[in-house]
Amino acid sequence: MPSRRRVPPMDPSVGPVEELLDAAASRSTHETDRRAGRLVVSHAVWLCPCDAVDEAPTWLVYARGDDGIGWQRIDDGVDLGDVVEAQYLSGCHLDPDAVLLWLRGEWPRPWGRGVGDDPKGADVFDELQRRILAP
Repeated sequence: MPSRRRVPPMDPSVGPVEELLDAAASRSTHETDRRAGRLVVSHAVWLCPCDAVDEAPTWLVYARGDDGIGWQRIDDGVDLGDVVEAQYLSGCHLDPDAVLLWLRGEWPRPWGRGVGDDPKGADVFDELQRRILAP
C-alpha cells in the first residue's frame, strides 16, 4: 500500500488574503507587459508568510496600469527574478495575519515595529496599498 504524505493545513488567513487580492485585482483593467516571460511592472512586493504555523504561499503583488494591481502565488524555490522585473521592488517575511491587516489598511508597515526586512521599501508598500484600498 502506498504511503500518503501528510499535507499540512493551510493557514486560516490565506483564504481572506486571496479574496481581498482578487477583489482589488478585479478592478484592474490594464494588461501587464511581459519580457522574456517575466512581468514588467513599476512596483511589486513579495510577501513571504514564513512565520505561519500552518502552510501559506508566498504572494507577489504588483502594479497594473495607473491604479490597478495584480497578484500571484510564487512557488517555493522559484527565483523572483524569473517572475518579475520591477522598477521598485520590496518584500518582507511576516505572518499571514499581518498580510491581511496590511491589505485592509490596518497596518501600513507589515514588516514589524520599526525594524524589518526592508523598511526602505515603504514607498512601494504604500503605493500598492493605495491601489488595493482604492474604491
